[in-house]
Amino acid sequence: MHLCSKNELLVCFEGVAEAKSDAPAFTSVVLDGAVILQMLKPGTAKTFEEYAHQVFIPYVEGQLRRASRLDLIWDSHKDGSLKTVTREKRGKGVRRRALSTAALPGNWHSFLHVNANKVEVFSFLSNVLVQTFHDDSK
Repeated sequence: MHLCSKNELLVCFEGVAEAKSDAPAFTSVVLDGAVILQMLKPGTAKTFEEYAHQVFIPYVEGQLRRASRLDLIWDSHKDGSLKTVTREKRGKGVRRRALSTAALPGNWHSFLHVNANKVEVFSFLSNVLVQTFHDDSK
């Protein structure tokens, strides 16, 4: 098996399909929560609660403006899977608790390298989203 980055795979597909500039209308959006965390840096947020309300929730709300339904998924990888083994080879980060008042880590990407950190952040953000949208519907 050859390991490569996703960017390297794009070159293989360039000659296979035409690029389209006009996107069809849609009513549903499916978001990959782990990708969103990698994409959305904490910025000026100091705690996990601030990150949720200043960064993450506004992004999700922006996506909801384009669709009437939004599904947010979080990935999980079994112990011993190829993905887990590959991540373990990259090295380890520091385990930190993802609590509402806890300070955000200085190195966001390093924090996300630890599977236990990601699982806890996934749970925390899911709960905040449910509370936010449940409160908004009242």
